[in-house]
Amino acid sequence: MEYEIPEAESVSTAAINAVSSLNDCEPWELRPLYATIDPELLDELCESQQTGTVKFVYSDFHITVENGEYLLLRPAD
Repeated sequence: MEYEIPEAESVSTAAINAVSSLNDCEPWELRPLYATIDPELLDELCESQQTGTVKFVYSDFHITVENGEYLLLRPAD
């Protein structure tokens, strides 16, 4: 799944919203993102990069952040 990050949404919030959408649940029903990756650090890293990718696994999904604008999500095996 590809998820375009809205301009007013942080990368960390976008990751939570995308995963909750794929799991058909509310965001607060997911494991906290901070148990996987520091949300503030993720946001800062993605905001500071004009190009590049950040990859991590969250709630059984491989998530790739591309240029801080898109999330690519695929199920973890």
